[in-house]
Amino acid sequence: MPEPKKVSESAPAAEPKSPVDASEKNTEKRPGKTVQDTPAFSFAAGAPKRFAWSLAFLAEANMNSPVNPASGTGMYALFVLPFDVKLGNFSAGVKALYSHDFNKHHLFDTALLFRWNFYDFASKPHKDSGFFIQAEGGAVLSYSEHKKAGNPLIFGLGQASFGYRRTINNFFIEPYIRGGYPVVWAVGLAGGIRFGD
Repeated sequence: MPEPKKVSESAPAAEPKSPVDASEKNTEKRPGKTVQDTPAFSFAAGAPKRFAWSLAFLAEANMNSPVNPASGTGMYALFVLPFDVKLGNFSAGVKALYSHDFNKHHLFDTALLFRWNFYDFASKPHKDSGFFIQAEGGAVLSYSEHKKAGNPLIFGLGQASFGYRRTINNFFIEPYIRGGYPVVWAVGLAGGIRFGD
């Protein structure tokens, strides 16, 4: 009786290799963990975050007057920009300031602000807390009570500030110094409230 022929089992066809995703190249695999490289600059992603901003009132001594030292008072609003950078965080805002030298000169400053918060030694820092450098640009309206002076005068403003924001829950205090044009120097203290993050 003829023996039945053995049917050889063929090896399963190799599955086509899928192209490697570019994101897998930047992913380091560890036992039980998958670590993704953090980009140096990225927009906020994932779950939506609360919009963070702050409102402050300030008082300062400055040399905003062309003749004598002056006192100034004003307010500003800052909005934390929605992207992450490894070396700190950025904010943008607006400021209004009134200065008077207790003589004859009145000055009204309006400026756009751009701030970089770069370091905070607090154990739980916020995005807008810590040491900062701030650039300011805008316009100044100057008025003099002197009869011979041309009224009013409008000229440009360009300044830089350095300070530290200390947060206490949703409140903060902020000592700072400032210099540039037209102000030669300014020393002040701001305080206000934070909203969001």
